[in-house]
Amino acid sequence: MTSQPINPDAPIAAPPEETVLASAAEVGAFVAGLPRPGGFVKIVVEDVDQIRALTIADPSITVSRLSLKVRRWEWPHRRWNGRLGWLPGVLRQMVRYPARSVGASWCDIELRDETSLALVARAVYPLFAVDRGHHGFGHVQLGTDAVDAAALALLPTRTAPGIPELPVDQLQGVGLSSADLGLVSSPERFDELVEIAEDARETVFRTPVLVDAYGHLSISERSPRPVVDLHVHNPIGRLQGFDEPEGWLALTIEGDQLRLHPTAGSAEELDEMVHPLAAPFTRQEIARLRHVESIDLSGLTALTAVTAVDDERTAHRRLAEIAASGAILHSMPSGLELADEMLGDTLADLMRQPYRPALGLVRELRSVGQRREAMERFGGFFELAGYAEDRGRRLLPKVSAVLSTMRPDRVSAVVEALAAQRYPHLEIIVAVHGAEAPLPGELEDAIKAADATVLLHDRATPFGAVLADAARHASGDLIVKIDDDDVYGPQVIGDLVLAYLYSSADMVGKTTEYLYLEALGHTVHRTFTTEAYHYQLAGGAMMLSTAMLNEVGGWRPTPNSTDRSVLIRVGNAGGIGYRTTSLGYVYIRHADGHTWKRDESSLVAGAFEQWPRFMSEIVDG
Repeated sequence: MTSQPINPDAPIAAPPEETVLASAAEVGAFVAGLPRPGGFVKIVVEDVDQIRALTIADPSITVSRLSLKVRRWEWPHRRWNGRLGWLPGVLRQMVRYPARSVGASWCDIELRDETSLALVARAVYPLFAVDRGHHGFGHVQLGTDAVDAAALALLPTRTAPGIPELPVDQLQGVGLSSADLGLVSSPERFDELVEIAEDARETVFRTPVLVDAYGHLSISERSPRPVVDLHVHNPIGRLQGFDEPEGWLALTIEGDQLRLHPTAGSAEELDEMVHPLAAPFTRQEIARLRHVESIDLSGLTALTAVTAVDDERTAHRRLAEIAASGAILHSMPSGLELADEMLGDTLADLMRQPYRPALGLVRELRSVGQRREAMERFGGFFELAGYAEDRGRRLLPKVSAVLSTMRPDRVSAVVEALAAQRYPHLEIIVAVHGAEAPLPGELEDAIKAADATVLLHDRATPFGAVLADAARHASGDLIVKIDDDDVYGPQVIGDLVLAYLYSSADMVGKTTEYLYLEALGHTVHRTFTTEAYHYQLAGGAMMLSTAMLNEVGGWRPTPNSTDRSVLIRVGNAGGIGYRTTSLGYVYIRHADGHTWKRDESSLVAGAFEQWPRFMSEIVDG
């Protein structure tokens, strides 16, 4: 089949004979029926999640031209720009996006040679969605071979890496496997790979792993439990704590269907959702739940019958996926006997508790606690990372917390808070800037207990240069900048890493949403948008990869506005930022002056809610 020239005036709409592929299963069936070679192939998908399914297509399926339309596409951010990934032999490419925030988008790629459809899909995906490689030093090479869509939940990136190609045969190497760790879903292919794993001349995957039908590693004890795909089941675009919801839903199960009914008071445009009980929620369905505040589970009493054990197990998998989206699940019947086994005590208990519609901090505490537990406990990538770590290979990123201070008498509490973080892979670097030796005894004790690295700089060194030097001493894959006078809860680093994984953004952070005015003794909750792509992040809780920091030139050696220097550089380099929940982080406005020149009255004027005390609930949350 020969390639056809591209018509620049061709309409975005697909020809009538083309079928819209709305699920990974439909994508797989369509691709399996393509001729070999495929030549010119037109594909129409419902949303970008179906492109992920194309990245695991059989490598023998090739195309010389691909026309791909996404029916419902949404701009991640107005400044975001899609970029074609690595793809050899591109002769011509065209891309169209909707002028408005949501609409259809389309691309047409013409290639010099017949090329694997999976490889083309991996290159095309960043044209439509935020995507980022897995930054880090010495990480294992991941590969996929003979996998189905369930295996996508195990990956750290949004697209399947496939088996790396050799640019030239001379790079074959001796005893060099194509990948260190590989995923397969075919038992037959798994047996083949295991048989050659020790043969230095034929090894494809040094360690092949079989993935079961649910998306778990076949050797995992978690197989009956839920598996959450962090790239699908996440709170991106979630209803803000200060926004009125579109409404509330009640969940019931009728036969093999899961039904979500709008309850009294919901907006007319909030439609009923019907979803197959046996299938994971799709990206588009999760997006439909963005503006739903809560879901009543009291109608699940029918599952308590002994004959419904399999249905109950399946229902709990779906509940975990919804919980990861941030929609508050509540009032689950106590008679569901498998809830604690399937969901764990913490998540099951949260779902059993009643809930009334609320705004602000009350809503955020409930939603964030639930979605954090669902993603961390059932995130597929965390399962893969745990398996690798048991075998001496780390997949989770190491974080370097960089802290510069000119006030060593004030910073010991922050060092102690960092030492108390629940995220396991953390190093702490404290740059003491212009303070006279010796350090206060309290700080010395905190540094010793935290096993922190201490760097000394004279007062004449610009603040940005101090931070840059601290970053040079960092050994982490990710660097988080910490301020010496703010308050940090034990989940701050974990929240940032989690957001880094599910957003695929180049830089993630919290905001100064929660502000404590020391002179007034007031905590203020301001209306900052979170769980959204954004370029303005709080300098005291801002994380990016060491690779990105080096790429943009790091902190500028300036005395002030050092955080903004990095934010500007990342944005101008084509990177994108993401704001995650601000819970756990409280920005302190001290009574003895501050470099941020704003009066307290203007800060309080924009508040959504406030309290006449320091709100420790925000830190603990």
